[in-house]
Amino acid sequence: MAGRSLSGYIQPEKSLVMLTFGGEHQVHGRIDLPPPGEVEACLDSLLLPAVRHQVRGILLVLYDSGPRFGMKLARRLAERVAECDIDLIGCLRVQDGRWFDPLGFHDVPEEGVAFDIDAHPILAQAVFDGRMVRRSRHELAGSVAPLPEAVAETEAALERAVSLKTYEVGRLIDDAVAGAVLSADQVASLLLALRDPQQRDAAWGGMSRDEARAHVRLWTDVVRRSPEDHLAHPAAVLAFAAWLSGDGALAWCALDRCFASERHHGLGVLVAQMLDGAVPPTAWDEVLLRPERPA
Repeated sequence: MAGRSLSGYIQPEKSLVMLTFGGEHQVHGRIDLPPPGEVEACLDSLLLPAVRHQVRGILLVLYDSGPRFGMKLARRLAERVAECDIDLIGCLRVQDGRWFDPLGFHDVPEEGVAFDIDAHPILAQAVFDGRMVRRSRHELAGSVAPLPEAVAETEAALERAVSLKTYEVGRLIDDAVAGAVLSADQVASLLLALRDPQQRDAAWGGMSRDEARAHVRLWTDVVRRSPEDHLAHPAAVLAFAAWLSGDGALAWCALDRCFASERHHGLGVLVAQMLDGAVPPTAWDEVLLRPERPA
């Protein structure tokens, strides 16, 4: 789907990836490789954020596109980037562990150039920083998939759960962000609280970028333990936390689960709009500094 972010340390498959340089903000994005009849619409969704943020240069990478379609798509991409008055730094095609240069920016042999993504310094740094490295988007989606036994425990706990006051919800979230593991009863109580719009807004409205990764850990756990009829709210909060931590790929996976439960979830739609518009997480700092924040 359009606007899918590249962040999250996954290797794209059957994708078109855009890296940008210059401009006020870097705008990196990924879309699924479009069928021939949908190329123009998909390119619009990828390039418009780059134009909006006035980037100066773009590097494009086609994954698993095949030589014939890859060449055709690369040429159309070059035309569209020129129409946007942006410099095309390069356009690569990646397939079966090799990269090729369909537009001839580099002197590349016909059989391509082999590479080993496992040895890349970015992945090594991610491991050193304690970030989970996923091999594919399918694996990333699996990281927020339901855990049947845990879901059953939450369903049983919901039958005896009691509503929490706002300060109790805040304390519960603070403890979990600090590292506490929630019991099934606590997850159930939290899910009931999230059905109240004010309590739901309190769960994400004061979140800071410094705490975003800890919130991702918390809300991933809650999402995986949530029954379908209580899933949309925690999944939307997880999507927001993932966006705030700079992990757009995880944010989209969380939104997939959110929208499968509630198609037009308010917070979910807001996060999707921010991802599609390539809004940087730094923009949230300005919101937190305002005297009054929107509910």
